[in-house]
Amino acid sequence: MNNSHREELHTFSKIVKATQGADFGSAVQSSLSRRRFFIAGGATISFGALLAACGGSTTTDIARIGNAPEKTKLVDAPVTDIALLRTATSLEHNAIFVYEAVVAAGLLSGDAATLAARFLSDHKAHAEATASLTEKLGGKAFNEPNPRLQSIYIEPALRLITGDEANGIPATDDPVADVLALAYALETVAGSTYQVYVPMLADPALRGAAIGIGEQEARHAAVIGSLLNPSRLVSSFGLSIAAEYQEETDVPAAAYAVPTAFGTKAPVPVTLGAANESGIRTSLNLETPSLNSLVYEYLDGE
Repeated sequence: MNNSHREELHTFSKIVKATQGADFGSAVQSSLSRRRFFIAGGATISFGALLAACGGSTTTDIARIGNAPEKTKLVDAPVTDIALLRTATSLEHNAIFVYEAVVAAGLLSGDAATLAARFLSDHKAHAEATASLTEKLGGKAFNEPNPRLQSIYIEPALRLITGDEANGIPATDDPVADVLALAYALETVAGSTYQVYVPMLADPALRGAAIGIGEQEARHAAVIGSLLNPSRLVSSFGLSIAAEYQEETDVPAAAYAVPTAFGTKAPVPVTLGAANESGIRTSLNLETPSLNSLVYEYLDGE
C-alpha cells in the first residue's frame, strides 16, 4: 500500500469515528420526502400537460397560449357552363365600357369612329346572346364588366390614354393609336377566350355559339390590326397555305379547314400612355380569364 492510499484510509477512519452514534434517520427521511415530493409534483405537472395536449383534460386553459381561429372553408366554385357564360358576358361589357368611354371622350373620328360604333353594337349583341343563354340554363346573367379585368387592365389603360391629373398621369400623345392598340388587345383576348371555352363547355350547342362569337371577335381584331399596320395587310393570294390544302386553281377557295387549335392564347402585350423622362411608355399584358377572374354564381351573394 503506497503513502497516498494510507492517507485516504486514515482520513476515512477519522470520519467513521466522528460519526459513530449519530442519528441520520430523520435527515435521510426528510431528504427522501422532499425528493419524492418534487418527483411526484413534476410527474403530476407533466401528466396534466400530456392530458391537455391529448384532449383528455376538461380544463382548456392549461398549456394554451391563445385560442386558434376557426378555419374558413373555401367556397365550392365549380367551373360550370353557367360560370363560363357569365364570364363571357362580363368580357363583352368590358369592351362595351371601353368603346363607350372613348366615344364619349371624342377620341376617335373618321373610319376609326365608324368601326368603334360597329364593334360597340356587336358587343352589345354578344352580351345579350350570352346573357340569354345563361338564363336558359337556369342561371342569373351577369350584365357588368368583369371586376378583376376592369380593375387590373381596363381602368389603368384608360387613365394612361386620357390622363389622370390628380394622380400625376399625363394624357397620351397619340390617343387614336393608343385606343386602337387597346381595342386590338381586347378583341384578341375576347376571341382567345371563346376559343378556350369551346372544349370546356359541356353542352355541344354552347360550343357552336362560342365558336360563332369568337369568330366575330377575331374579325374585329383583324380589322383593327389592318388599321394599325396597313403595310402588313396582304390579300388571300399572298397567304402561305400548307401543300395539302392548296388547290389547282387561280380562284381562292371560300374556306379552308383548320386542323388544329387556332389563334393565340398567350397574353397580349399593349403599350400605352405618354413616355416618362427616360422615354419609356407603360406596357400591359392582357390575359384571358383565369380561375380567379371567372364570374362564379356565388359572387352574386357577396
